[in-house]
Amino acid sequence: MKLFPLILLLSSLTLTYSAPSSSPQPVAFRVGPFRFDRPPSWRWAPPSGTFRAAQLEKKLPDGTLLTLTFSRFSAGEGGSVQANLDRWSAQFTSPPNSQPETKKGPEGSLTLIRYEGTLRGGTPGGPTQNLSQALLLGAILEAPGELIIMKLAGPARAIATAEKDFAQLASAAVGLTP
Repeated sequence: MKLFPLILLLSSLTLTYSAPSSSPQPVAFRVGPFRFDRPPSWRWAPPSGTFRAAQLEKKLPDGTLLTLTFSRFSAGEGGSVQANLDRWSAQFTSPPNSQPETKKGPEGSLTLIRYEGTLRGGTPGGPTQNLSQALLLGAILEAPGELIIMKLAGPARAIATAEKDFAQLASAAVGLTP
């Protein structure tokens, strides 16, 4: 007779339990030595490339999907800061007229770049035709022995809506306020 209340209790617990409906969305995540706090309007996505350590996505009201990638390279791999800036510049049909901004924070150094123009071959993973009126936001975070690369590229009107989030993510990771 004492077993009946226990069975009743257990059956009510299983009826009220519901499994999570989607994969967890981490608020904070690390790439190498840097911590990033995911903005609420962005969602965590599994990295879609072998060089990607993390990836965030944001769907705009017009249906445009923004993809912010994070790559991690040990010292000597992935090139220098200047090599990465040159590689990004070469992705445009004519060299963009932008100067990088470098800042030092308590957690490391940060180099930010903003390139505008016609992006060769469109956006990674997208159509292969050139994308006019494109914007590339790049950040290179340096810590002893490694580089973390953040990149967001696509139609300028769409990328511009995420510029503040991008700058805050990069700056906060090295201990700066944007």
